[in-house]
Amino acid sequence: MGLQVEIPKDKSKLQRQIEALEWQLAQDVRSEDRVIHQYALEQLRQQLSGVDGGK
Repeated sequence: MGLQVEIPKDKSKLQRQIEALEWQLAQDVRSEDRVIHQYALEQLRQQLSGVDGGK
C-alpha cells in the first residue's frame, strides 16, 4: 500500500491513536476508509508491540 503512517514516539500517544482508530473502524461505512484505517491500525499495533517488547 502506498500509505505512510506517522507513528508517534510517545507510548501514550501511540495507545490513544490506536484507540481512536479502533473506534473509527467501528464507524466506517466506506470500504476504502476501512482499508486505510485497518492498515494504519496494524502499523501502530506493530510499533506498540515493539515498544512493549512483544508483550
